[in-house]
Parts: sequence; C-alpha cells; structure tokens
Amino acid sequence: MKRNWKGWALLAAFAVVLSAAVGIRQYQRQGKPEIVFIPKVYDEDNDFWMDTIHGARSAAKEFQAELTVLAPKEESDYEAQISYIRQAIAQEPDVIAVSPILYADMTDEIEEIIEAGIQLVLIDSKINKDIGACYIGTDNVNAGIALGRKMAQYVEEDTQIAVISHLKGASTAMEREEGMRQGLGRSRERIEELMYCNSDYDKAFELTKEMFGRRSDIDMVAGLNLYSIIGAARAVDELGLGGKVKVIGFDNDKKGIQYMEEGIIDALVVQKPFNMGYLGIEAAVRVAQGKPVEKVIDSGMEVITADNIYTGENEKLLFSF
Repeated sequence: MKRNWKGWALLAAFAVVLSAAVGIRQYQRQGKPEIVFIPKVYDEDNDFWMDTIHGARSAAKEFQAELTVLAPKEESDYEAQISYIRQAIAQEPDVIAVSPILYADMTDEIEEIIEAGIQLVLIDSKINKDIGACYIGTDNVNAGIALGRKMAQYVEEDTQIAVISHLKGASTAMEREEGMRQGLGRSRERIEELMYCNSDYDKAFELTKEMFGRRSDIDMVAGLNLYSIIGAARAVDELGLGGKVKVIGFDNDKKGIQYMEEGIIDALVVQKPFNMGYLGIEAAVRVAQGKPVEKVIDSGMEVITADNIYTGENEKLLFSF
C-alpha cells in the first residue's frame, strides 16, 4: 500500500507540473498570438495599401502579436495571393487576415483556412460566403453612394460620364459601383463608359486617353480606386482637359492631392486605411484570445474637396504619409 501511495503521489505531482507547463504555453500563446496578414498588394507607390500595412504593424506592436505580412506585387495577381494563403496555412498561425482580391473565385482557397482550424478575419474586401470571425473595412456601398451624390452635384444638362473601375470580380469594385449608381439617382443613365484598369496606373491612363479619343462628349470621369483615379487624372491633365472635365474618385496619395490642388481632381472619397489595418489586427488579436468581436467593423471614410482639404482631421487623414 505504501508503494502504491508513493506512485499515486508521483503521478499527481507530474500531472501538476504538466498542467502548469501547458498553462504557461497557453498563456504565452494567448499573450503573443501569431497572425499572418495577406493584403492585396505590397506596392510602395500605393499609399492606401502601405498605410493599411503600417496600421496593421502598429496594432501588432501595441497588442504584442507576432505579425507576418505576405502580399503579391500586383493587386490583380490573385494566383500569387492564393499561394500566400496556402503558405500561411502551412505556418499554422492563430489567425490569418486576408484582403481577398476576388469576391467569388477565391472562396474555396479561403475556406481552406477554416478547414485547417485557423481563425479567419477579412480586411478591406469580402467573399461570397459569410465565413470568418469578422470583416473590417469601408462600407463600400455607402462610400459609393457618397461618391454618386457628389457626382450628381456636378451633373449638368448634357453631362456624359465615364467610370474607370479597378478589378472585375472584386467585392470593392462591385459594391462601389452599386452605391455610385444609387447615389447618382436618375443621373446614372448618364454613364456611357465602364472600363476596368486591373489596378494598374498606366492602364487606367491609357484607357482614359483612348476613351477621350473617341468620346469627346465625356465631361465627367469617376475612378473607383487609387490606380483608377490617378491614371484617369493623369490623362485629363496631359490632354489639357483640367477644369473642363469633372474628375471624382476613391482614395488619395501625394499625386492625388497635387491634382486636387491644381484643379484636376474635384472630389475624393477617402478611406481610412491606417484605421482599417489597425482595427483589423486588433480584431485578429481578440479572436486569437477567444474574446468577442463585432461581425462588421466600419473603418470609416470622408469626402474631400479643395474646400476642406486642409481642415481639421482631413489634413491628418490626407497627410498621414
């Protein structure tokens, strides 16, 4: 009996030590969650995505998370993004945060994250299935409505509109176009051209320039992301159409602000990319720790014109770089 008692005591002591060790590991895991963020692109010429990544890194530092960023070199390269998703799954992090390039054609690959037992957070863009812990980003339909309403203010009797969108099949492109048409109201019938630049500055420029070559009646251009609006504004500028053609769009960078100061761009719907990245990783940390998060977190936006570019919070938003 004495030997039995000693054996049980030894086993109990071992169990206590093992339990303590597991507890320490779990505490460390919860205290230092591992997160992989896969944005649409890592492009140092794109202030929107660089600010998003900076926001993500800032949150990771504040909330003591291990953050890895994996991103394609081009925003249209969904195959590279799929490859990074599978690479991230193999790393077995606590959470994978993704900004899907495509709305419907990447869903199976994104579902692999859930199937691997890894938490999923969506940042900036959605997919066609309601999966994942939460979505953090701009309410793109409402932002599109804001864009459309601003465009409607410039519509005159003979106004003809061209729209340069970014990537066909991207949730942001679809939602912004939907909202823009709502915001335009009856003036949506003035849309004569809808083109896709595949998130390429030069292609947006060439499409806009070519369009003006065959459609001299177009007197308003809308760009639905940074690549679209900057490429379109450059074409308007080089063709000497500044002040004659209204230019309205999404997002901002140094060049966009310069174009607005010069009267080439009339209005911009500006998202809050730093907020988006920060709130996205903050939510990912909460998910990793088993804490509740809101299903949808709106990172916000503002409508900027030359009249309010240097007022209050707008100046901080525009000149974060």
